[in-house]
Amino acid sequence: MNILYHFLSKYSVDHYGKGEVILQQDSEPSCALIVKKGVVKTYNLTSKGEEKPIGFTIKNELFPLGWIFNKIRKAQYYYEALSDCEVYSVPKDELVAYVHNNPDAMLQILNRCVRDTIHSQMRINALGQSKASDKVLHTIHYLALCFGRDLQKDIVEIPLPLTQQDVANFTGLTRETISVELKKLASREVIFLKNRNYVVLTDKLNHLLDDGYEQHIIRQT
Repeated sequence: MNILYHFLSKYSVDHYGKGEVILQQDSEPSCALIVKKGVVKTYNLTSKGEEKPIGFTIKNELFPLGWIFNKIRKAQYYYEALSDCEVYSVPKDELVAYVHNNPDAMLQILNRCVRDTIHSQMRINALGQSKASDKVLHTIHYLALCFGRDLQKDIVEIPLPLTQQDVANFTGLTRETISVELKKLASREVIFLKNRNYVVLTDKLNHLLDDGYEQHIIRQT
C-alpha cells in the first residue's frame, strides 16, 4: 500500500510521452516529483553525447531524492519517460513536512532507500563482471530481481520496454555484442520477448549463475 496516496491526491499530475525529458541535468527542480504511472529512466551524458543509464524510477517513487532532502542543489542526471508516464508535482517543503510528521511515510521512504541500495550493489556486481556474457547474464538477473513480476512459477517478466540499445547503454557494451549475447540466452531458453518486455525463465537462469536466483528475491512493494 502506498502511504502517500491520500496526501498526493490533492496535487496535479503531469503527463509525459515516451522519450520526453521530464527533468534536465543541472537544472533546479521546481517541485518534488513522484511517479504515479509508468517508468522513468535516469541517465547521464558523456562529453561525446553517449548515454550512460543510472537506473529506473517506478510507480510511487520520488525524484530527485537528493534534492528533495537537501543533499544536492540541482538535478544530477536527466530523467526521461521510458514509457508513457504520469507524475505528481508536489512542493518540496510540503512533502518533507508531511513525511516528517508521518512515521509510516518516513518508514516507507526508508524501506525504498534500503532496497535501492541493494539494487545498486547488484548492478555494480553485474558491471564488474569481466566477460561480456557474464555482464549480460548478471544484468538480466538484476533486472528480473529488482523490477520483475511473476507470471507463474519460475517465469518472471521484466516490465521495462528495453531495446537492445538500452541494454547496451546499461551494460557499457556495444549493441552488436548485446544482440549476440541475448540471442545466446534466447537459444538456451533463458529469456524470450513478450509484448516488447523480456521474460526470464529463472530456473534456467539459476544454472548459469554462480549464486541462486531464489536466494535473493526482491520485490517491489
